[in-house]
Amino acid sequence: MPDLAAVVILCRDPYLIAPFWSVVTGLPVVEQDQGRLADRSLGPAESVLLRDPHGQRPDIWISRADALPAPGRMHLDLVGDAEERAAVLEAGATVVRELPDWTVLADPEGNQFCLHPRHG
Repeated sequence: MPDLAAVVILCRDPYLIAPFWSVVTGLPVVEQDQGRLADRSLGPAESVLLRDPHGQRPDIWISRADALPAPGRMHLDLVGDAEERAAVLEAGATVVRELPDWTVLADPEGNQFCLHPRHG
């Protein structure tokens, strides 16, 4: 069975979405993309890479797309405790709905993702 190497998140504004998903996932923006984000110099076809420096988690590519498919440009299921949930909300997520076993949230562009409570 193939291993998951990366997730691609299509967005309108990578300058908004890359920092958001970096905070939410704890994956840092790679050094070469940090400067491009800071000075807003991404080319039209350039993406931002979030990468685990230890290579233990899949990469996340934040890619600009002028025409976005809707709905469902991506969907992640995350696991976190109450403190991590608060940090996700502080980073800019909004609650879409509360369900008995998880919360559906949205990033600043409306991409929905689920946050399940951490068990154990």
